[in-house]
Amino acid sequence: MLKTNKTKGTENENQQKLCISDGTAHDLKHPFIQEFSELLSRVPLNTLLYTLMTYQQRLLAKAIWESENYGGSESKCIERLKDIYGYRWQQVTKLSDHMKPFRDYCEYVLILDHQQQWNKQKNPLHCEK
Repeated sequence: MLKTNKTKGTENENQQKLCISDGTAHDLKHPFIQEFSELLSRVPLNTLLYTLMTYQQRLLAKAIWESENYGGSESKCIERLKDIYGYRWQQVTKLSDHMKPFRDYCEYVLILDHQQQWNKQKNPLHCEK
């Protein structure tokens, strides 16, 4: 006779709740994320930096940008491109393909903060640590 394991059913149910690929759950977890992202993309950079972002958010965005973009130095990026492609690197690639705009990182930090605020709103006890 086969034994049934009732706990497996609840285990599978919990896995479905936590599934990363469940796009509808993400919309419920962080409402208005698409609209917020679109709004940020339309706001001028100065407004992003000095009206919407705190000093700490600006520092975080700058630190992430510098860590991923040659310390924020175009000259360092150009030197690296010369090492990789030679002195005619401009015929092979563009600087913009290797250095991302600082604005992207500002938007990213604000979106992370938006998500964190929704997480705190939904689980105030869980996020207080």
